[in-house]
Amino acid sequence: MGRVTGVAGVALFGIGLAGCGMSSWIPSWDLKFPSAPPPASTVQVESEPAGADAKSSTGPSCRTPCSLTVATADPFTVTFTLTGYESQTVPVAPRPRGGDPRDSSEALKFDPDPVYAQLEPTAPAKGKKRPAAKKTSAAPAAPK
Repeated sequence: MGRVTGVAGVALFGIGLAGCGMSSWIPSWDLKFPSAPPPASTVQVESEPAGADAKSSTGPSCRTPCSLTVATADPFTVTFTLTGYESQTVPVAPRPRGGDPRDSSEALKFDPDPVYAQLEPTAPAKGKKRPAAKKTSAAPAAPK
């Protein structure tokens, strides 16, 4: 029996050493489960002048003044375009939530909200001249 106990002890010792060498193989218990997408949230969009097309980098678009519904917890942009005006892109970031960060049922808030753009008129293209205004001269009436 002494020999069997010695062989068993050596075997257990060897398994223990093998386990140390394989520590990088052991899977982590920190499992990352895919999280549900954030709930759709609404952000107000405004421009001066009104009537600009506002398109978010996440996809949805509308004509100002309007509301965009976005389903992302990541920063995004809103690009404003209007004929005769320079386009403008405004970055939007999610505002940190209050309360439990694991509670994903609460709609996100964004900064800025409302998303606002002051659109500037486009400059006339170089080389193109504006048509000259017709001059009307009031010639004195001829004496009779």
